[in-house]
Amino acid sequence: MTNKILFLSFLILSFTLKSHSQTREVQSLDGAWIFALDSANIGFESNWEKGIPTDIANNVIVPHTWNLDKESEEYVGWAWYEKEFNTDRNWKNKVIRLKFDAVYHDAIVYINGKKLGENKNAGYTSFSFDITKYISFNQQNKIVVAVNNDFSKTNFPYNKAFDWVNDGGITRSVNLILTGKPSLQYVHVKPAINLNDSTGNTSISIKLWEKNISNATFSFAIKDKSTGAVILSETKTLKAINGKFQYSFKLGKIKPWHFDAPNLYELQTTVINKESSTDEKTVAFGFRDIKIKDEHLYLNGEIVRLPGIEYMPGSSTKYGITEPRSYMDSIVRTMKDLNVCITRFHWPQDEYMLSLMDQYGILVQEELPWWQRPAKLSPELIQSAKKQLKGFINDHYNHPSIFSWGVSNEVNGDTDKETYLELKKFVKNLDSSRFTTVVSNRIWQKKKDDETLLFDMPTWNEYIGTWHGKDRNELSGKLDTLKMTLENRPLLITENGLCEPANTGGDARRIDDMLFHIKEWQKKPFVMGYIYFCLSDYRTHMGEEGFGKYKIRRHGITDVNLNPKPSYSVFKQIASPINITKVERISNKDALIQIQVKNDIPSYNLKGYIIKYTNNKNKVVEIKLPMLKPGDLFSTNLIDVNPQFKFKILRPGGFSVIEY
Repeated sequence: MTNKILFLSFLILSFTLKSHSQTREVQSLDGAWIFALDSANIGFESNWEKGIPTDIANNVIVPHTWNLDKESEEYVGWAWYEKEFNTDRNWKNKVIRLKFDAVYHDAIVYINGKKLGENKNAGYTSFSFDITKYISFNQQNKIVVAVNNDFSKTNFPYNKAFDWVNDGGITRSVNLILTGKPSLQYVHVKPAINLNDSTGNTSISIKLWEKNISNATFSFAIKDKSTGAVILSETKTLKAINGKFQYSFKLGKIKPWHFDAPNLYELQTTVINKESSTDEKTVAFGFRDIKIKDEHLYLNGEIVRLPGIEYMPGSSTKYGITEPRSYMDSIVRTMKDLNVCITRFHWPQDEYMLSLMDQYGILVQEELPWWQRPAKLSPELIQSAKKQLKGFINDHYNHPSIFSWGVSNEVNGDTDKETYLELKKFVKNLDSSRFTTVVSNRIWQKKKDDETLLFDMPTWNEYIGTWHGKDRNELSGKLDTLKMTLENRPLLITENGLCEPANTGGDARRIDDMLFHIKEWQKKPFVMGYIYFCLSDYRTHMGEEGFGKYKIRRHGITDVNLNPKPSYSVFKQIASPINITKVERISNKDALIQIQVKNDIPSYNLKGYIIKYTNNKNKVVEIKLPMLKPGDLFSTNLIDVNPQFKFKILRPGGFSVIEY
């Protein structure tokens, strides 16, 4: 069947269904809410669930954190939010769910004075309630949310053992989701690519909110997100197995996802009941193959060694943890400008941030926020860990940018390895297609006893010469020791950087230290990449500088407002996959240039790159580079070059790799 016939069939099916449909409608509840701190802890006994007293109420804009407000910059404890909304008579036959993308970190939710439920010990993951039976169609409906950000020994992050902000509040978006019945809880897509012929197939797993449905009919449509071309359209009745509906598609030639070619596809899934559509959900996904074999990381069959950097969300004193989409976009574009291919997050991120990683092409490790303590987990903490892991893995399952799930970071002391193995098994049962990791900062001491070796991808937060070791010159020897410990496995450097003022010397020392450490990693072929720490100075309750919301750690190659330091341009050049090896004038108008593809870190093939310059007639000239492999040399002439004599090399997505 041709794409044209597929598309027409899909249009006819969509029109027929939507003329009888109750497909998904999303009503945003972001914006104006009423808010009050509860520092005296009287809200529960004073029945604030029925409404916040008007004499203490303030107007705020949700998403919101009170830790940016001048009077409550360091406040921990309870606070209350209130929002009224109107209903529509068309809602009467629909299922209505109230969804919070994140509330940090405990929430108790009420509607019209009645308790809906609670979400505790999970401040970075989404949760929702079916509010259909609580809705009033004769008057306004009132949502009240009690929120707590106390340092907690039952939550991750644990107590005060975390090096980022403790911003409390309704920190991400709130929506009403209206559907018919049955309705979709999630649609998970597991794509696979045949590297021999570039064909693809997808396995789909669907879970409905309704638990008692054993058979259901679904309409599927897969399209190329960049062109809109429909490549598959099909309707199928499926039987639930263990509460999930499973199906697979075989597809023809597809375009793989890569950090230089982040090709995306969309799956639209529609639930059909008695020839009417009751719910519909569209998810983006990508085809990519990522493996570890021997000492190497393979992306789509190619050995790669990748440079990266980490960003700590919440660092802006203007936005805190409630960063708007425009700011997230500026962060990711900054990372791409730096030639970054890989990153990690210490805690689960907003869905939109990860969609940007998909769109721009940056590999991501997303982690449970278990940092340094405690070494051993209580049964309650194990349940908190599983709750959060399940939450963000289910939410973020489809993102091709995510290549690894992290269970912990720098946990010190006598740990319980059985707990680690239990959590690894738990994660693998949720998603067997990605790596699992434990981020280590002690593998250089613990060697074969280190927990990171229990997981798929060994890691090291390498701070030899600053936080650890006596002198940075010990690094080469420690890397040689680790090579024997790893026994033919690769190593990812998950952190390194210079924190001021704990380590003196300023940005000049940061540059010197950066150059030293990266040079040592480049020499060791088993080091498959690094994630430098970090992009910006960041807000944190552990900060050595500033007060209140201005308390920071000076650890970045930019300041908290993304203003570059000198180390920014140094990092960009180090992370560039290209060295300019020759620039030579060959006449009064023409020049010869020669470039070489790096073959250490970074190391990967270059496809679709261009040289761009402006000639003497003020016309932009582009020279397409051939496919180049690590170590390759390429020479070309720039004809009738502008007297200013400058050029740049661009990635396929238009980001500048290096400029002269």
